[in-house]
Amino acid sequence: MTKWPAPIIRLYLGQVTPETLLSATDDLDARTKKRQVCEAHFFIGELALQHAAKDEAARLFRLVAEGCSAVGASLAIAELKTLGGQP
Repeated sequence: MTKWPAPIIRLYLGQVTPETLLSATDDLDARTKKRQVCEAHFFIGELALQHAAKDEAARLFRLVAEGCSAVGASLAIAELKTLGGQP
């Protein structure tokens, strides 16, 4: 369970830290790496929400909203609205 996106599952199982997940995004292809970083930020933000760390979740969702694909940005913006914040 090391190939992407398995590290995301391992994060939710408590087997890796957010920092380890971000390290797992490393890829030789810049576009792949950017996509994986965006996914990691989104799912780390979701985990932060589960632990009531709303400020950290909002920070991560803003990163996704500002620099990721339209789909990822839309999801992040929806979460920011739920939190009562602005994208």
